[in-house]
Amino acid sequence: MLALALLGLLLVPAAALARAGGGQSSNPGFSGGGSSGGGSSGGSIGGFAGGALAGSAVSGGGGSFSSVVVIIILIVAFLIVRGYLRKSGVLSGPQTGTPTPAPGPATFDQLKADDPNFSEQAFYGRVNEMFLTIQEAWEARNLEPARRFLSEAQFQVLAQGVDEYVKNGQINKLDSLHVDRMEPVSVTREGDSDYVRVLITASVIDYTVDERTGEIVNPSVLGDGKTVKTFQEYWTLVRKVGAQSKSDATIKKCPNCGAPVTDGNYVKCAYCGTMMNDPALDWVLLRIEQP
Repeated sequence: MLALALLGLLLVPAAALARAGGGQSSNPGFSGGGSSGGGSSGGSIGGFAGGALAGSAVSGGGGSFSSVVVIIILIVAFLIVRGYLRKSGVLSGPQTGTPTPAPGPATFDQLKADDPNFSEQAFYGRVNEMFLTIQEAWEARNLEPARRFLSEAQFQVLAQGVDEYVKNGQINKLDSLHVDRMEPVSVTREGDSDYVRVLITASVIDYTVDERTGEIVNPSVLGDGKTVKTFQEYWTLVRKVGAQSKSDATIKKCPNCGAPVTDGNYVKCAYCGTMMNDPALDWVLLRIEQP
C-alpha cells in the first residue's frame, strides 16, 4: 500500500498548467484546466505517504529495527518506481531554461523547392493567427472557432480542458497576450506529409476567475491578475506533400475556395462543402506541447 502511495505521489504534477495546450504533451491528455482540484489530490497522497514514514520513524523499543527496514524498503521502492517511469516516458525530469532544439539548423529548403509560393513570413503569420485564435477561444470556453485549423485529436484534447473549466464554474483569463518569438525547431518529411515544429515564446497575464463572483481563484498558484509571465510551447504543424501555398491564405478563409469562414461553419466550408482542417489543403495544427 505504501509503495502504491509513493507511485501516486510521483504521478501528481507540482502545479497544473493553465492556458490552451497546457501540459507536458497534448497527446496522452490535458493537464491544464481544473487545476485547483489537482492540488487537493496531490496533498492527500503526499500526506498519506509522509504520515506513514513519520509513523515508522517514531516507533520505539523493539520496533526500531523494523522501522529502519521499512524505511529502506520504501526508499528502494521509490527509486525503482521512479526509474521505471522515467525509462517508460511516463515521468520526465524537470526542465529549465530554453528547450534545446534539434541538432543543426532547421530550413525550409525542400518545402520551397516543391512549393515556390511558400513564404516563411506567411507561414509564421498563419501560426500567429492560430495562436491568438486558440487562446481567445479558450478564454471564451468555446473552441469551435479554432476547429477549422486543428487536427481532430488536438481539438478533443483542448475541449477536455475547456469542459473542466465549465464544470468548475471558472474562466481562465489571458490578458495582454503577446507572441514574442517563433523559432523553427525541425522541418521534416515523413511519407506523404511535411511536418514543421516551431518553438513559440509568448507572454501573458494568466489567471482564473470564478464565473459567478468574478473573484480571482487561488491567486498564489493560478495567477494574481497582475503579473506578466513568459511561457513556451512547441507546435507541430502538418501539411500533405504537394499542397501549394496561396498568397492570400488566412485562417479566415476556406483553404479550398477562398470564401470567408462564416459563424457556425468552422469545419465544413459553407460555400464549397470542403472540410477546412484537411492537411491536403493547408497547414493544420497537429500537436501542442509545453516544456
